[in-house]
Amino acid sequence: MRKLILSALLLASGSGLFAQKLSDVEKKLADGKYTEAKDGIDKLLADPKNQNNANAWYRKGQIYMQLAMDSTKLDESLTNRSEAMTAFKRYYEMDAKNVMGTLEQNVRPFQVYESAYNAALSDYNAQNFARSFQNFKQALDAEEYIKAKNLTYGGITFPALDTNLYLNVAATALKAKMEDSAMVYYTKLADAKLNADNYIEIYQTLVDYYDRKGDAANRDKYLALGKELYPKNDYWFEAQLSPLREDKPKLFAKYKELATANPESYYLNFNYAVELFNYAFANDNKPADFATYEGQVEPAIKAAIKAQNSADANYLMVRYMTEKIYRTEDAMRAIKGTTPADANKRKAHAAEIKQMWAAMTPYAETAFTAYEGKKDLKGYEKGNFKNVSNVLIDYYSMQKDEAKVKQYQDRLKAAGM
Repeated sequence: MRKLILSALLLASGSGLFAQKLSDVEKKLADGKYTEAKDGIDKLLADPKNQNNANAWYRKGQIYMQLAMDSTKLDESLTNRSEAMTAFKRYYEMDAKNVMGTLEQNVRPFQVYESAYNAALSDYNAQNFARSFQNFKQALDAEEYIKAKNLTYGGITFPALDTNLYLNVAATALKAKMEDSAMVYYTKLADAKLNADNYIEIYQTLVDYYDRKGDAANRDKYLALGKELYPKNDYWFEAQLSPLREDKPKLFAKYKELATANPESYYLNFNYAVELFNYAFANDNKPADFATYEGQVEPAIKAAIKAQNSADANYLMVRYMTEKIYRTEDAMRAIKGTTPADANKRKAHAAEIKQMWAAMTPYAETAFTAYEGKKDLKGYEKGNFKNVSNVLIDYYSMQKDEAKVKQYQDRLKAAGM
């Protein structure tokens, strides 16, 4: 029995010594001697026997939080705040009754959140993006812990998913050139299937990121998710086409597949037509597979015009038909013979050229009127406007329709061209 009593007495004595030391730390904390209080609490908790005392961890959190808010120790604030939050977490894990937390209305984790958030804003404004990211991340971690523990203070509530804070963390990480870190937070938002207009860039950013990383599985995952949530956005077409740019047969096959499935998309059908036209006609030398793709150009342009009867699409048709006229004229000039058969060929080519001019004119007139009606023409649009004007003037000159020639000359002049 004496041994048991002695053990109990020694245990009580040890506990009393600890209580005295903790009391000393608490006095320094109350007196605002935070550095001394820090040294004291660190020594106490360095002893493994003291690490199971919930109150000691709470005091550590209080002390380090005071140091974190010390304006003369800004360089240490991030670390001090992290130590404080870790200590408070240890306390909440150990004290099921939450006695000390309840006495302060659980204000301390909220204090960590607020301090970290304000520091993040300050660092961002100072363009210290790396530290701003760490502070935003710390604020988010504190907020998530508060929600997980169902802590409340002063009626403050956080959204189930704080999209603004997640966006701040991700955007600041990008500013700090920490792209991999940024994607962690964009992924969280994308997986929540946010679909307001201002969130579309989240999905686009992830698609681009995983595409550059060569991660086809995740690229396709967020591409599909983006298409599901923003089905009318043209970016998803481009994301599927971009990896194929260097392989023209695969590129055109994909364009055809997408255009067939999305006939209402002007962006897709017009770009398909432009790609085909440039491939077939932009260079002096025809590609080896010219015959394969030349016949696809006109249907592609017509599909673009059907999707949207725009100035540019009609002008592209004018460009294409002009190329056909030039080729037919070259073929006619290449006939050097004087036989009746040669004469008939020249006559047939001349008739074709006449028909092509007549077929091209409605497209030229539509393009002219559309460009004429635009208030602020871009540089390339001004060039297109002049070119299509010359086409119409040449056509009506060949028709000896001087009234039409003068009409288009006057309208072009009135447009400031």
